[in-house]
Amino acid sequence: MDILEEKRKKLRELRERRQQSRGPVSADQRDDLASHLLSSSNTEHLANPVEMINISTQTEGLSDSKEDVLALPTILTYEQAVQTDPVDLTEKSIQLDSEIESSTTTTTVSSDENSSRPELAETSPHSVRIVEPFVINNQALTVGVRSFSLLEALDKSKASLTEKEFRDAEHFCISHTLGSKIEVKTGIENRCVWVDYYAELALVVCQDASESSQGPVISCTMVSVYKFSTGELVDTVEFKGQAILRGQFIRRKRSTVTSALLTSYNGKTILYEIRAVSQPDGALNIERNLIVRNFHHYPVFALWQHHIDSPRVLVGSTDGSISDLDILKMDFYQTSDTDAHFKILPVSSSSLILTDDSSSELPSGFRKQLQKQSCYDETAITSLVTMPHDPTIIYAGCEDGGIYKINLSDVKSGIVRIDTENNGFTPPNAGESEDIFHTFPITGLCQCVNAPNLLLSFGMDWECKIWDVFNNRRLATIELDYPIIRGEWVSYEDTFSIFILTPAALSVYNPMVTLEFTESGSISWRVLNKPVEIFSINVSHFDEFTYFTSFTVLEENGQFYALLGGDCPHQLCVQVNMQR
Repeated sequence: MDILEEKRKKLRELRERRQQSRGPVSADQRDDLASHLLSSSNTEHLANPVEMINISTQTEGLSDSKEDVLALPTILTYEQAVQTDPVDLTEKSIQLDSEIESSTTTTTVSSDENSSRPELAETSPHSVRIVEPFVINNQALTVGVRSFSLLEALDKSKASLTEKEFRDAEHFCISHTLGSKIEVKTGIENRCVWVDYYAELALVVCQDASESSQGPVISCTMVSVYKFSTGELVDTVEFKGQAILRGQFIRRKRSTVTSALLTSYNGKTILYEIRAVSQPDGALNIERNLIVRNFHHYPVFALWQHHIDSPRVLVGSTDGSISDLDILKMDFYQTSDTDAHFKILPVSSSSLILTDDSSSELPSGFRKQLQKQSCYDETAITSLVTMPHDPTIIYAGCEDGGIYKINLSDVKSGIVRIDTENNGFTPPNAGESEDIFHTFPITGLCQCVNAPNLLLSFGMDWECKIWDVFNNRRLATIELDYPIIRGEWVSYEDTFSIFILTPAALSVYNPMVTLEFTESGSISWRVLNKPVEIFSINVSHFDEFTYFTSFTVLEENGQFYALLGGDCPHQLCVQVNMQR
């Protein structure tokens, strides 16, 4: 009952207060309590209003309106992050950022999205470079591919004349060209492999090679004879499907027949003869004769004529076989003293093992040369030469870089084995390297005219060496920048010169050696200084050539010429000034 009375009392108080009020805010309101709370007359009895404050983190650009800046309190925000993408601080990107800041809050989001897209599209090509790997699926060797370094060295557009090249240009000038009447076939690469000169005639051997999946394939070989002074084509023979490697005139006295000996890749030896026959009307016709023999079964690179009166030629192949040919009969030279056809065999490994190293007086370099040669079953001969003081001795240059001295009296039953002491030719001062002669295959041996006992050797190891074979000495070494293709010794007015051909240049050196006589009357050579380069003829001087392949030096009408062959069907005749 007390609770009921209390509620009635409160109800009466509320009714009294309603009567004292001025009137409701809303006359339609039926809820007295709600009308009382919303009455404006009772606001003084209510508590003070609470001021609400918005606290937030700014994520968009500020407005440019000064009133907004003054009305809102300054809020400092901090942000920590790790940069993972490169920043483009170009003027265009800075201008784009200022435009974003000046935009309103409602347009900031959309403008930022639209502007970020071209910015990313602009910076992505510069910041990210996609590299795809080059996939190699086979292990085949590369054939016929030139290196970038070689192409750069042979690039004529980058050539610039230096002071040395100006000096070199004073020593030579182009005289004339051979082979201008030969037509160049499309899709065929023509390359001159050998040139020779004798009795006003020039012999040129050119190969035609076509590209295939396995590399260059020799389609045919052209052998041509020119009159050197006029460039007139005298005769030409085309060997279809054959690779002729060497061609050399046969030096003969009192003969009207011009003979040349040709050798091929499959071991054939061909005697090529031409002669002029007068016709009743006074005209001259050229008659030719070809005699083909098969004395060898491997490629024949070595040719050396060691007799002139009765022409005889030594022919060597890459299986170690040597033939002494009688050119008049085109057969083996018949003699009872030695065999006309024999084979050089390497030293066996067992004999080297049984030999005591400590008791051997051989230089260590030659013993290692024999050990390298003993690993093969055959001796690959690339060059042959004999010396005037002893024609029974043959010096054979081989693919293993060795120069082996062969005594014909040691030939028995068509076989001769390399002597473990090299028949006395083991120069003790041949070099500090492990190889006593050359490191790579020998490309040529040359007898020195008017310089007795001197021998030149050239190799793929970029070196030319001068040997005194009688006194068993190495006199000098000339180092080139490229593998040596061929070289010749030239004697002129008591002076000596060495012509050396590389794919990039024909260089001429002074050997700097002089002849002396000992007290016993024997001949000895003394080295004055290191060989000095006189001049060089660079391949960049000729638009026809990319590289040289063959050359020969000749003297005609008191002038010296260099006949150069390269990777084109033309041959250039260069007049050389030998004055120093």
